[in-house]
Amino acid sequence: MNILGWTGLHTDPCIVDDELLERSSLARAGRRAVQLAVLIRAVEPVLTLVGAGLLMSIALAHPAFAQTPGGNIFGGNDQSLGNGVRQAIRYGRNLLFLLGIAGVGWGTFNLMTEKAWGRQMIGGLLCLGFGGVVSLVYSFSQGNAVNLDTDLGN
Repeated sequence: MNILGWTGLHTDPCIVDDELLERSSLARAGRRAVQLAVLIRAVEPVLTLVGAGLLMSIALAHPAFAQTPGGNIFGGNDQSLGNGVRQAIRYGRNLLFLLGIAGVGWGTFNLMTEKAWGRQMIGGLLCLGFGGVVSLVYSFSQGNAVNLDTDLGN
């Protein structure tokens, strides 16, 4: 029983012993999955052309909103793009610091339980270091100057 016989597709790599197919439902499911993959692989170029045609028809049917005068892309506020970038940098900085703390904590726990700990510690420390760089970028994006204390507290 070949499901793809009508398409003329070759499923030679999917030849399984008939006795095994009768006994094992997993073998039957695997065979059907391989046959479905072969069918999808054969139909893929047609789906690509249909998808491209749909995208082109949508793009040509609607006017270009970015080129219309008086366009309202960012809600009429010219600062909204900059504010969005600053918020993304802030969230990324916070996420990096949290990942760094979690990585160092995980590495410390693995060190105490005598498991492999080096990669967790290195990853945590790299996250903390890169979080510091992102924090510096965030300070610059806020317009704040970063003072460097060269007296070292003296």
